[in-house]
Amino acid sequence: MVFTVLGAVAELERGLIVERVKAGLRNAKAKGKRLGRPKVSVDSGQIATLRRIGRSWSEIAKETGWTKGTAQRAFYRQKACPGLPKSV
Repeated sequence: MVFTVLGAVAELERGLIVERVKAGLRNAKAKGKRLGRPKVSVDSGQIATLRRIGRSWSEIAKETGWTKGTAQRAFYRQKACPGLPKSV
């Protein structure tokens, strides 16, 4: 019986936490706060040029200042759908 009561209290507390978090996010959005990671503007044409001349992903990342994953994502996204915007 004790475990049942403790389980019910824990479940109630979890529900309260979820509601508080959702209310905080709604409040932040209402105030105009942007949530999440900022968008990075990537020149996929520059990446394609560097790949064409034989640069590795690590070299491209060092030269451009973007991470390897960001460069790869922009390159393959641009290659698959050329009309997409260049922000990743």
